[in-house]
Amino acid sequence: MIIKKEHALALLNILEKDKENTTFIVAETKDLAPYEELELQNLVRLEKPMEYALTYWGKGISELLTNMVNKDLIHHPDTWDPEFRWIGTEVLSMIESAIRNNDIPGTLTEKELEKRGFVREEKGIKVISGYAKDVYNIFKNAKPRLVVSKELYNYIQKTPKGPARFSLLPQEGRFPLILESMRLIALSVPAHDVYTFTGLGQAVKETCNVLAASLDTVISEDIMYSLVKIMDEGPESLTPEEKEVLGALAYIDGEGNPLPAGESLIEVYHIWKEKEFRPVKTFDIDILDAEVLKSVDNIWKKYKENPALLPTIDEIINVMFLRPIKEYKHLFEYYGRRIYQDLGYHKKEEIRKKFDEVKTIEEVFKSYYEKGGKWSEKIKEVIQHALYTLESFDLILTGWEEGKKVYFLTEPGKKVVEDLARRGVRDIPSSGVKAITISYREISSPNLSWYEEAKERHLVGTGEPTEAGKLYADLAYSINRLPHLTRFELKVLHRIPDKGFFVNNLYKEFDETWHEEIQYALRKLEARGYIDILQNEAIILTEPGKLIKRALAGAPESMANPITPLVVKILKALYEVGGLYEKEKKIRVLPKNMAEALKLTGLDAETFEKELLIARVAKLIGKTSVNEAGILVLQSIGVM
Repeated sequence: MIIKKEHALALLNILEKDKENTTFIVAETKDLAPYEELELQNLVRLEKPMEYALTYWGKGISELLTNMVNKDLIHHPDTWDPEFRWIGTEVLSMIESAIRNNDIPGTLTEKELEKRGFVREEKGIKVISGYAKDVYNIFKNAKPRLVVSKELYNYIQKTPKGPARFSLLPQEGRFPLILESMRLIALSVPAHDVYTFTGLGQAVKETCNVLAASLDTVISEDIMYSLVKIMDEGPESLTPEEKEVLGALAYIDGEGNPLPAGESLIEVYHIWKEKEFRPVKTFDIDILDAEVLKSVDNIWKKYKENPALLPTIDEIINVMFLRPIKEYKHLFEYYGRRIYQDLGYHKKEEIRKKFDEVKTIEEVFKSYYEKGGKWSEKIKEVIQHALYTLESFDLILTGWEEGKKVYFLTEPGKKVVEDLARRGVRDIPSSGVKAITISYREISSPNLSWYEEAKERHLVGTGEPTEAGKLYADLAYSINRLPHLTRFELKVLHRIPDKGFFVNNLYKEFDETWHEEIQYALRKLEARGYIDILQNEAIILTEPGKLIKRALAGAPESMANPITPLVVKILKALYEVGGLYEKEKKIRVLPKNMAEALKLTGLDAETFEKELLIARVAKLIGKTSVNEAGILVLQSIGVM
C-alpha cells in the first residue's frame, strides 16, 4: 500500500465527485498511473475507461485524510513534496509495531509518524493516534488486486528478491510503486534503506521463474481462479479459452494437469486469498556454540581411528581448553563474558590484559578460579552451557556409547558443521537470520542493522540470501526447539514486561557495562521464541515467553542453567507416566512409575537424577509431582 502526493490528490479528486454521486474522469491517458495504482490497492474501482469511483476502503481513507487536513494534523497534499510517502509499507510497519507495543511507537519511528499526523500525546507519553489505527484497519481489510503484465514480469525477473539496499531496486518507470501497491515488496523502518520481496512477492517471483511469458498478462485473478477450478472440479470444468490461456503460460499440460508453474501459482493464490503468511522465526549460535559443535564432529571422526576417543564433556574440554589463545582469539569475547558474569564487569580490563599474557584459555580460568580447583568446575559449566544450547536448538543429542554420556550430531547439526567448514567459524546472530525470515510476512522488511549483520555473516549476498542464509532460515522453521535459559538470560527475561518496552529500556535495568551481554541474551531469547524484537526496537513477550517467565518466577537467579533441554525431557516423561490433577494444577507421579519415566527420557540414571535436582531447585517439580510451574513449561512447547 502506497500513498504519495499524486495518489492523495487523486483520492481527493474522486471524493469530490463522489459527494455529487458521480464518477471522476481522468482527463489525459498520461495521468492514469496513480489511479491505476490505487485500483491495485482496492481503494478505487474502474467504472468505465478513464472513469473511477471510490471503493468502501478508498472512501474511508479519503475522508480520514480530509479530516486530518481540516484539523491541521497534516498539510493539504497540494503542499506535499512529490516524494513524500504519507503511507507506505515502512509506515504501516511502524504503525503495526506500535499497535503490538501498547500503541507506543518509540524513538526510532516516533518522528516519522509525527510527520504524517499519526502521533498524539497521552499522559506525557507519545502514542499512535486513532487515525493511524484507522489507516492500518483499512490496510488489513482492503484486499489488493494481483495483476502481472509481461512488462512487470520482466522487471520482477531481473530484480533481486532481497533483502537488499534500496539502491539495488531498479528505478524503472513506476514498477516499484506497482509492486508496493500489490504488497509484493516492502521497505524498511524508518527510512526505507532496505527493500525485500514479501511472502506474497517471493511466491510471485518463484512463479515467474517457471511460467512461460507468452501473453500480455501472465498472472491475474482470473487466471488463478481458472487454475483453482481445475483443482476443485477437474480439467473438464474449464472453457476452451481458459485451457488455452493456462496452457500457453505453462500452468497446465495438454491433459489439464498442473505443471510446476501451476503448482507455484496455487501457492500464490493461497497466500493472496487466505493471507497465509509464515510467522517470523529465527536461529542463533555464537562462537563458542560453533566451536563446541565442531569439536563434537572432530572427536567422532577421530573415534573411527581411535575408539578410545569419545565426545564426552571431558574430552570436549580437553580439546577446547588446550588450544593456544593466539590461534583462537575469536573465542576471547565469549570466554571473557562468562568470567565477567561471575566476577562483574569491573574486572573487564583486567581480564583483557590476562588474555594477552597467557598461552592457553585454560590458564585464564586457572588464574581467576584457582582456589579449591574451582577453575575446572567453571570450565565444565561453560562447556555444559554450550552443550545445553546446542541441544535446545536440535543440533546435538545426548546419548550413550560404551557406558559413557556422549553427544551425537543431529541432521541439522551436521548441516551447520558443513557450513562452518565451508565458510568459516562465526556467530550466526538471530537478527541476521531474521533479516531473511521477516520478509515472509505480509509487509515486513528488515532494519538496516539486521541486514548489515546478515551480510557480515555471509547470510545475504548481493541482493538475495546466500546458500548459508537459506540454510539458517530453513533451520529456524525445521528444528525442534527445547527450552533452555542461562543465569543471565533469566535475569534479562525477568525484566521484560509483556509490552510497552524497548531495548533501550532494558539497558537502563542494568549497569551500562552490561550492554554487550544484554545483546547476546536477547539474541538467544528471540531465537528460542520467547520474545519478538520489532522494527521499532520494541521487545514483545511471546505467548511461550510469558509461560516460561511465569514458570521460572520462583527459580533462583543464581542457577547456572535454571532450565535445560534434559529437564524438559524429564517433565514430558513425568507427564506421560503421571496423572494430571487439574484442580491442584499438578501432575502426580507414583514412585513405581519413575523407572518408566527414566526409560522414556533415554537418559542414564545418573544424568536423570542430576537433571531432576535442577528441576527441583528451579521449583518445576516437587517431591513426587510436577507442579504448576512445570506444567507451564510443558504448555510453552505445546505438550499440554
